[in-house]
Amino acid sequence: MESIDPREKTREDGSSMDVSGWLSTLVRGWWVILAFVVLGALVGAALTYLSPKQYSASSAVYIGQTTDANGNPMAGLTSNTRAATQLLSSDEVLSEAAKRTGMGATASLLRKGTLVDTPTSTIKTSTSIVNIVVMTVTDSDPERAAAAANALADVLLERVSGGVDEKITVLEKQLAVGRTAFDESVARSRAAQAALRALARQNGGRADPSAAAPYLAVVQAAATEQQALQATNQKSELLLLTTRQVEQPRILYEAKVPSEPSGPDIALNVAAGALAGLVVGIIMVFVRRRLSAPS
Repeated sequence: MESIDPREKTREDGSSMDVSGWLSTLVRGWWVILAFVVLGALVGAALTYLSPKQYSASSAVYIGQTTDANGNPMAGLTSNTRAATQLLSSDEVLSEAAKRTGMGATASLLRKGTLVDTPTSTIKTSTSIVNIVVMTVTDSDPERAAAAANALADVLLERVSGGVDEKITVLEKQLAVGRTAFDESVARSRAAQAALRALARQNGGRADPSAAAPYLAVVQAAATEQQALQATNQKSELLLLTTRQVEQPRILYEAKVPSEPSGPDIALNVAAGALAGLVVGIIMVFVRRRLSAPS
């Protein structure tokens, strides 16, 4: 007796299909698939026009780079972009930013509408995070979006600037003391030199060595002191400059009120709707085939 291939049997009763059967079913039901694709695209377009427009505004903060006593970069909490990102997601910062924003802004609204980005810099094959935090706020109100982005930048700047401001104050006082000491040393040297000239005039152009010795000692000591003070002051000036230019956080740019909406994206929504329609259409083709198959 001739044997029957089980695969042939399953194809005949419609309970299973091979690849060619699948393709044949899709080809016969192309109009169903196309109808659902068009319907999905139309739904996506309709949702785009019915959805409220969204506006995005961005601000950026340079959070600074911590340096050691010699001005060399080092790891620090205030210059850690991950810590800054966590800080921006805290209830305290969001609540304070919402309070400064006004216009009905809340911490919950900012949490949902804020995107925090930390740009990276690529050199050859090495990628490193730049100490910059970009805050983008998306809102249905363009003015509120800009105000919220700037409020977040202000609050973040205040949180990470405290230690650096104290360091700048200490360096400024240190430099002021050093400059005062240098000026006083110069004044002592000039006074001693004036005294030496006066002694020389009294003795016909040559000062008595025994009388001039104390003044010579003052001039020599002042010269040594001034050399040391000058080196110290130069170092303090360099550290102060490094702290202000490198370590001190600052706002890179403020958010402006956007004039054009950032969303919803009609192209994206139409594509998503068409894709969903394609999937539903394929499913419906196979469902129709199963329902039309003889029992």
